[in-house]
Amino acid sequence: MPNHHERTPGALARGSAKADDIERVRHDTVEASAAEGAHVRHTIGEMETACEAIRDDLTELKRIVGDTRS
Repeated sequence: MPNHHERTPGALARGSAKADDIERVRHDTVEASAAEGAHVRHTIGEMETACEAIRDDLTELKRIVGDTRS
């Protein structure tokens, strides 16, 4: 049984989609994609920085113990 806040997919539909409705959805989708893309790029940058720090730490540890492996 659906939650009282849930509605069937067509419950709010009032006839065919209008050109303004379609354009609004396209615009909202592009904005959401851009915002998500910026967040993902920021997260990737943080991960790359963390990986670089780990590589540097590993290189330093190898130097300390005299490990010649790469």
